[in-house]
Parts: sequence; C-alpha cells; structure tokens
Amino acid sequence: MSELWTDRFFPKDFSEFVGNSEAADFVRAWAEKWQSGKPQQPLLLYGSPGTGKTCLATMLAKFMGWLLFEMNASDFRTKDVIERVAGAASQGASLGGTLRLVLLDEVDGLQGNADRGGAGAMAKILKESKNPLILTANDIYGDQKMLPLRGACVLVQFKKINYLSIAKRLCELLQKEGVPFDPEAVKTLARSCAGDMRSALLDAQTLVLCGKIDLAAVQSLGYRERQHDIFKTIEAVFKGSTVGEIRRARQQTEVDDEMLFLWVDENIPRHFTKGNDSAAAFERLSRADVFLGRIGRRQHYGFLRYSGELATSGVALSREHEYPGWIHYQFPGLLRRLGGNKGARNLRKQVAQKIGAATHSSTSTVITEDLPYLRMLFADKKQAARLAAAFDFTAEEIAFLLGAKPDSKKTKSVFEEAAAIRQSGVAKRKPLQAVDGKTLAKFEEPTEELEEPAGQSDNVPENSEGQTTLL
Repeated sequence: MSELWTDRFFPKDFSEFVGNSEAADFVRAWAEKWQSGKPQQPLLLYGSPGTGKTCLATMLAKFMGWLLFEMNASDFRTKDVIERVAGAASQGASLGGTLRLVLLDEVDGLQGNADRGGAGAMAKILKESKNPLILTANDIYGDQKMLPLRGACVLVQFKKINYLSIAKRLCELLQKEGVPFDPEAVKTLARSCAGDMRSALLDAQTLVLCGKIDLAAVQSLGYRERQHDIFKTIEAVFKGSTVGEIRRARQQTEVDDEMLFLWVDENIPRHFTKGNDSAAAFERLSRADVFLGRIGRRQHYGFLRYSGELATSGVALSREHEYPGWIHYQFPGLLRRLGGNKGARNLRKQVAQKIGAATHSSTSTVITEDLPYLRMLFADKKQAARLAAAFDFTAEEIAFLLGAKPDSKKTKSVFEEAAAIRQSGVAKRKPLQAVDGKTLAKFEEPTEELEEPAGQSDNVPENSEGQTTLL
C-alpha cells in the first residue's frame, strides 16, 4: 500500500488505457510516422485533469522505445531555461541514435509575469524541433499566451472518461487485489470522480484501507471540488438558475473575473437569441463595467463583489427564455484582435515616444492628439521626408505613418530622401579647427572705447544707433 495505485497500475500497453480511444489511436499513428522517418507537427493534448494526457505520452515513449525527456512548464518558466533545456532536447539525439520524445507538461502554467518570454521561446522550439514533441494542457483557451502554441501544434482533445469505463477498470483492479466491493458502490465512486481516472484510483486506494468498498464508505469521501474549463464555466453561468449555482461555477474556474467578463461579453449574442434577453443581459453587463471603472478611478476594490455578480449572475438571471441544447461559444474577439495588431501598436508607441521626446509631450498625448495630424502631413512627400529626418524615423515607422509596407517604393523614397536631408545637415556643420597665433592676436588686440557724443544723456534708447549691440 505504500505505492500509489496510479503508479502501480500504470497502463503497460494501449489495451489497458482507459477512455479517449480515438485520441490514443491518433497519437499512436503520429508516432509511427515519426518512427518511419516522416517528421510530424508537434501535438498539444488538452482536456480535463486525469483524462490520460501525460499517461498516454509516457506510455507511448515506452511502446516506441524512445528516450523520454519530460519537463514541467510550470516549474521552468523563464525563456533562458526553456531554450537551454528543452531546446537542447528537441535538437539532439539519444546515445543509441533513436528518437527522443520531448514532453512539455502543463504548458498552460505559463501565466503571470514570471514567464519572461517563456511562451515565445516554447513556440520557437515547436517550429525547430527535430524530435517528436508533445505538449499537455488543461485549458488552452483561457489565456491569450496559449494562442501561439495552439497555432504551432495539432490539437488533440481529451474528453472526460465515461464513468462506466472507470467503474469497469476499478472492478478489475479490486478483484486482482482481492478486495471485497459492492458493484453499485464502485459505480457511485466512478460517477463522483467526474471523468477523472487518476482521482478514481486514488479514492479507491483510500477506501481499501477500510477493508471493503460499499456505499457508506464511498459517501464518507464527501464532495470533491473540481476545476472547470472556461467553456464549462460559461455554459454553467448562462444556463444557471440560481445565484448560488452560478457563483459556484465562478469558484471552480481558474479564469479571473476580468477574463470571464470578456468571455461573457463575447458570447451573450450567441446564447441569448430570443426576445429582449440579449438587451437585458448587456444592460446588466454595462452596470458591471461601471463598477469596474469606479475601481480604476477610486482604487476601491470592494466594488468587485458587485461587478463580478452583475457580469455573471446578473446576466444569466436577466433572461426570460430558456436555451436548452448545445451552444457554440467562442474565444473573446477583442483578445484575438489585440493579438493580431500587436506589431502595429508597438510601432505606434515607438513613433509617439520619438515625437514626445522632441516636443516634451507624453506618449499618450502624442497618440491621441498628434498622430492623426502627422498622418495627414505625411500625405505630402516633401513634408514627410522633412519630418522623418527631424524625428529620425526608421523605414518601418515611416511605413506605419504612410499606411504602406516597409518594402514599398513609396516608403523607400521617403526614407532615402530623409537620409539625404540628415546627411546634408551634418555636412553644413563645419568641424572645429585649430586657431593659429595670428588669428588669436586679432581677438586679443585692445579696442578703443567709444567716446560718448557731447550732449547725449546717459540713458540711451534701445533703438539708438550709438548703442553697442550684442552680436
């Protein structure tokens, strides 16, 4: 009993793998293509915890005879570590010359400010890897940082395992261990695990300590709190009928209130399609946004209790109709658009910083007040060249202001003319030269004092011809 059942009853082959048979067959076919010398795109296995993602990858390495290199992304978050460790593993080969399976587990752990470019470094490794590479994640839609990883991998979804399949496997193991059990109690245990095979094994091992598994023993385990992915959370919010039910759905997700607000805003028109339900839902959501604005202005975070409830319970309970059946929810379009024009926003900031440094203005002021007029001035080629020379704009920045591509003829013409203007300005400035003795003597000769004309007062007007000027 000192050994965990998750390790003791680890699947020896694909016949002992429980649930997600289609995903297992796809991953096996992918591995066989690698073995035959046909490199394949990396895989991203995603789904609820305990559905067999890491188990399948580990079992695959043993089955194919590959050396397994496993790395947990939640522990190695920095860019340098990922490039050094995972990068070397993805490029090198094992000592025997066989392939090496690189497993990056829990890549959705690349969150917060601690990753320091870890997601970008991982996306680069995915494109350059010369070995089979598998990533696992619980939720690939709850964080914008997963977007480049989703685009670089083949997505393989792992669904929650049917409780009957879990119960069948538990009965086989209990019979093997010689533990008395009630089949109905095992079904109840499997149902309470909500498709999590790992939890079912650990719970069964705990109940074995009682000597047998019956309904009373299963009920003694109590309710297990489980985290929901964002799609389950949105469905529970929109279809919830009580405040307590909706609040519980919020508590069982890792998505923060700000991200949940964006998901609700994006999917209200897709869910509330009858009568005035959509208008009523947006009215409640707008009230939640008012409280979020007050939090920003007043720094009073006590308003979070109102904004969070209005954006979830307020939106859901504002409906007058029911919406049964499956509804296709989508990722917030705002985050998708922000990710798509990130390069343009960075260029705009660079241009504003150069102008602000020269005009002693803030970056935000330049963006809101000066850039629109600057774009109008860039319509004139000569004016554009003079401004580009004055602010030392690069070809990319000139293209941004012109609304053209950096390699376009128009951009190159303005950039070359601006370079010529800067060069001519440097040529007009004469370098400092050494002063010889004769020239210095001219400046050192004493000058005769001008005698004040007779009859002129001491107070000489500023416009008088007799007054000595500065230059």
